[in-house]
Amino acid sequence: MIGIQRRRIDIEAVVASVRRDDAGAVVLFLGTVRADPGIRALDYEVYRPMALTKMKELAGRARTKFGILDLSIVHRLGRVPVGGDSVAIACAAAHRREAFEAAAWAMDEVKRIVPIWKAEAAQTKRRGRR
Repeated sequence: MIGIQRRRIDIEAVVASVRRDDAGAVVLFLGTVRADPGIRALDYEVYRPMALTKMKELAGRARTKFGILDLSIVHRLGRVPVGGDSVAIACAAAHRREAFEAAAWAMDEVKRIVPIWKAEAAQTKRRGRR
């Protein structure tokens, strides 16, 4: 499962997409919008054709590099509020070490090569009545 979407990420579906009987480990990474001072959300933009291509390529590279069984990546697009999930990466492998290492590497690669940009949506100050 490789996807870019505006709707909330269905975490159960992402995990289910990599579950296999020959997997001894399934790792799920969720990137969430952190409540930094003054931030109420992040806005994500993407160049979809290239982003999907790059995500598929890095999933294939992860299979070869780490010997994993499967990898899924789903990223949000548009406004994601504080506490919301912006990216989900699920990885299945025969053993936990490979699953953890592949998931961490995949997230680093998403940030490095996938054309997805984020901008902070700042909180606006309310003015009192006069």
